[in-house]
Amino acid sequence: MRLRLLGVSLCALGVLAGTGVPAGASGLSGTADPVVTNYDSEVRVERDGALKVSESWKLSNVTGTFTRFLLTRDHLPDDVDHVQEIADLQVKAGGETKKAEVSTEGDITSIAVEDVSGDAQLDFTYTVRGAVATTLNGTELRFTPLTGLALTVQDASIVYSTPQVTHVSCFAGAVDSNHPCTLAQLGETAGPTFRQQGLPPGNTVRMTVGFPEGEIAANAIVEYRKTFQRAFSTDTAQLVTALLVLLLGAAALLALYRLRGRDQVDPRRVVPASLFSLGQDARIDFTPPADLRPGEVGTLIDERIDPVDVTATIIDLAVRGHLTITELEHATEFARPDWELKRVAHAPAEQLQRYENVLLRAIFGDNDTVLVSELGKQVRANLGQVQDALYDGVVKRGWFTERPDRTRSLWATIGIGVTVLGVILTVLLALFSTWGLLGIAITAVGVGLLAVGRHMPAKAPAAGRVLGQVAAIRGELLEMDVSELPSDQHAELCSRALPYAVVLGGSERWIDALVATDVDDSADEGFHWYRGPRGWHLQYLPDSLRNLTTNLTGALFTR
Repeated sequence: MRLRLLGVSLCALGVLAGTGVPAGASGLSGTADPVVTNYDSEVRVERDGALKVSESWKLSNVTGTFTRFLLTRDHLPDDVDHVQEIADLQVKAGGETKKAEVSTEGDITSIAVEDVSGDAQLDFTYTVRGAVATTLNGTELRFTPLTGLALTVQDASIVYSTPQVTHVSCFAGAVDSNHPCTLAQLGETAGPTFRQQGLPPGNTVRMTVGFPEGEIAANAIVEYRKTFQRAFSTDTAQLVTALLVLLLGAAALLALYRLRGRDQVDPRRVVPASLFSLGQDARIDFTPPADLRPGEVGTLIDERIDPVDVTATIIDLAVRGHLTITELEHATEFARPDWELKRVAHAPAEQLQRYENVLLRAIFGDNDTVLVSELGKQVRANLGQVQDALYDGVVKRGWFTERPDRTRSLWATIGIGVTVLGVILTVLLALFSTWGLLGIAITAVGVGLLAVGRHMPAKAPAAGRVLGQVAAIRGELLEMDVSELPSDQHAELCSRALPYAVVLGGSERWIDALVATDVDDSADEGFHWYRGPRGWHLQYLPDSLRNLTTNLTGALFTR
């Protein structure tokens, strides 16, 4: 308040210093300074707390517009403001009504009267509401009719007409001054009387009158300042409610996770399984349990279709004889590598999974060959169908009761909705109330829902055994002594195991096992599923497959 009132006073004095005309009046009459010779006010305090004010201003040497100021907003602790309203204003000069312009800015209400000339008397009448507030022992009136005036007030007299009064006080001078007025008294036959002589420009006269309980009704108009502390109040009601919402939300999220998100399987369970089995004539057959495919294994483990799942599927289709991968010759040493994918006309007569057929159609379309560098938009446009088919496949196998992607999307949408609602409520509650903490609590529940939604849906009990088998297969891929495989089947069995190792880990040791089949220094063609360029050696296979994986991922998933 001090800063705002000082601003008004300094502004008024600035006008006086810069133009030679006081803020309260424009122009000069003769050479004498403009002054308020007398300010006489009668204030009648009504039972309902309204103040009926009648003022007489005797002005000397004032020409132009006369502006007077009242303090109509009082700042109290705890972000509380008491506001006073000015109504029923009339201004007269010589019995004629004068036009007055009322405006309020910050703590101050100004009343400007135009066309004031020389020595004049202005009579103001108005009503003030909101000046009486409740105290411990009754009610108390606070009124500041003089503040920030650019003229000297030679004599100010204010007389109150009131019922019984308990105490009075009056202070004059600078803003928030504790300097007493010239006179502040309780008369035996008259109401409280206040007087101040020689009030300098920019100074203030503020008065307090106390009443016993039940004498004068409180009519304080209370407004609250918009502060962070008030918007996010930690009062008992707000704090308890916010904590209750958080606790209930946390309990609901925990229940949701246990019912819909927690897998109904033991992740530590290991079920004996192997990719290899003893076949006829002492040969080793490649027999993944439950006819598991690499893409399905990856989707079952993390409930998502990752680039590695699709890349492993392409390599697996090549190993199984449905397409060939041919590395093209490099135009220069630093040229970007490229590969030709070719669909095999007479592929093995095995039944492909639906997602494998969709992937092959996405890769080749109506063609038999395609370059990895040209897969581009066609494959990316159809990749959604591949993902749909793979998700539908894991649901069909009974590993999930509902599609993981759609379930996560549903809960993510709900979580985003609750979070956005919480943010909007936080803003609105903070702006218009003290319940901002409630909005934050709702936002936190929405964020928690987003986090829980990532674990949706739960794996079905049928997935338990398969996951146990996958755990056994992972151990086999990571620890098996590859040299124990029959030498005449070594390349075939290592090739069949490689796509699974790409998904489950250990691919380097299986690639090294393929490299180990190279027993001479001559150039190698490769395998039935992977062909190198002229002069290529099996020792180059790790780098070739690493580059192939990187380029396939870029072609399929980079937009």
